[in-house]
Amino acid sequence: MCSSPDATSDPTAEMRAAYLDAVKRLPVLSRVILRMHQNDDLAFEEIARRLSIEMTAVMACLSEALAMIVAMLDGDRPRRWRAAQISPAERALRERHRHYCADHLRAMGIDIPVMWKRRMDDDVAVAIVLIETLPEPLRETVLLFSADKLTLDQIAAKMGTTRETVVKRMSSVLDTIEIGPKRFEDWLRTLGADI
Repeated sequence: MCSSPDATSDPTAEMRAAYLDAVKRLPVLSRVILRMHQNDDLAFEEIARRLSIEMTAVMACLSEALAMIVAMLDGDRPRRWRAAQISPAERALRERHRHYCADHLRAMGIDIPVMWKRRMDDDVAVAIVLIETLPEPLRETVLLFSADKLTLDQIAAKMGTTRETVVKRMSSVLDTIEIGPKRFEDWLRTLGADI
């Protein structure tokens, strides 16, 4: 006699959650291209056109994404592959994004050059510039929160101010980040959007 599955266990929901988690862990370009293909139902040629990259890079990214998802679902360690087809497209897109960020920062009146580093995420490099340009009370507040991991009440006590003031400062910081350049993944999605 077959035992009935536990009523609280839904294998389909568990598999979907595992799949979505695997997609989140993909490299950015492969994740964006996979979503453009699956969610937006775009053909390889259209994705290549929208991102201004070679179709072989699109195909390599999709192959990489699917192989990495299978590896993660099987409990194996995913690995990057097809670098010869993907790396030039990634480098070109990152360079275009860096130009976009510099132009956007200049349009915001920020003339501090972004220190692009090979081992640092570009989005972090932009955030550093945005934080450096904040007025001192805002900069100190965000650093105490993000770097020192203090709570809002701890920040208020350390800065000799009220919790309400700390919340207002954090809100101002978030507003500044919101009007700043788009993160690389969001920028890629904008390129891939049907305009």
